[in-house]
Amino acid sequence: MRFTILIVLPAAAYAAQLEVLTLPNWNRIPVGEISMVEGGAVVARVKGPASVFLNPAGLGRLDFASVSGSFSALEYNRVGARSNTQDAKADHASLKPNLVGFATAWDDEDPDGGGWGFALASPISWSSALQVDTTSSTGSRHDDGRSSLEALVPTFGFGMPLSESVAFGWSVEAWLVEYRLDTGSSAQDGTTLYTSTYTENGRQLSLCLTGGLQWESANWNAGIHVRSPGILLASQGEISSASTTGDGTSTTLTSVRDHSAGFHMPLPWSVDLGLAWRPSSLPHFKIEADLSIYGGGSTVSVFSAATGTTTTVTPGPTVTSSPYTIPERTFDPRFVINPKLGIAYQLENLWRDRIVTLHLGGYFDRSPVGSSDLFTRLNLIGGTTGVSLEKGHMHLTIGAAYITSSSLTDALKYVTAPSSGLQPSLADPDTTFAVRSFILGIGSSYRF
Repeated sequence: MRFTILIVLPAAAYAAQLEVLTLPNWNRIPVGEISMVEGGAVVARVKGPASVFLNPAGLGRLDFASVSGSFSALEYNRVGARSNTQDAKADHASLKPNLVGFATAWDDEDPDGGGWGFALASPISWSSALQVDTTSSTGSRHDDGRSSLEALVPTFGFGMPLSESVAFGWSVEAWLVEYRLDTGSSAQDGTTLYTSTYTENGRQLSLCLTGGLQWESANWNAGIHVRSPGILLASQGEISSASTTGDGTSTTLTSVRDHSAGFHMPLPWSVDLGLAWRPSSLPHFKIEADLSIYGGGSTVSVFSAATGTTTTVTPGPTVTSSPYTIPERTFDPRFVINPKLGIAYQLENLWRDRIVTLHLGGYFDRSPVGSSDLFTRLNLIGGTTGVSLEKGHMHLTIGAAYITSSSLTDALKYVTAPSSGLQPSLADPDTTFAVRSFILGIGSSYRF
């Protein structure tokens, strides 16, 4: 693991790189215009374009064509770390797409003919940066880094009714995953100067197949969505690193340039289960509880080992070279179960003949990282809220989400988390650490 440097290290340890958090959590930001305001708990009720990715069984009873889109108008992330002697934090804001899609019936005049659709979803979206400046009586050090992990998933889905109450759907997904880490360091302790840069990036294309069912009655809805493990079709990985250390007598240069390091981000199987209820006494009230289950697996080499050379120049001059190897980076995915809850209450004709619906949701997003020297293990908890307006063929949703580390205490302050995977130094296991995100989302759909 790359260790975060919050203290000046002796010259021999200068090669350590700053760790910048990379979270591969599967459910950090719910996708879809209703999902984003109801904590992602929609697998039993989702219809239209969003169902292409979330549960294609929702395409089974379409009698119209529709388009929809949702995006994070503002995503604000704060990452912080604290040791016994120092703390560091970084803020990052961005605008990111969430899900866009199109869905239509096979036959507009036959509601039992089924439907099809296309969606472009962004289920994994993470970026962060961290900068640390340290001074002491013997020297100073500056470290900075940035990481990102993104997944873009074009999806084709198809659905059909199996009976009056049951619909079935299936889809084909192409997962485009891209990861990048950049770090840089410079330090001096009076006798030694040190500079270094490190970059690793990878991208891959994987194929997943999914199938889903939805069952509905007067007051109840149930749904299941199963996704296959990812089938790796193509990938590319690159690693480059360079460092220079000099003490006035000798100079050491280390260089690695490997453009065929390989890259493999495993995509496990998953199952989403949902049960929704609409009581007869409150016909405008809906509540759904879901479980998202993700499979684990054996340890995977995300990046293979990269090789280079170390060259030392001493007075004479004498030049010596030796091989230098950056070991493989691994990821051991673990089995996780993430519960979700979504609530909606509809208010008819509240404002200018529009149907107004209030939404509320909450969810847990346990980290899929069993162990890794690449990704960070951090459990998250999220809450969502929002309001949607509907009139005629137009539907507009405005929502907000707050996501933090798995303890509610993290919403207010740093907490001790030695298992989070972030340690300022080997001698300081009790690192305090927190991640907080605020998201303002906007979604809309139009029914033709």
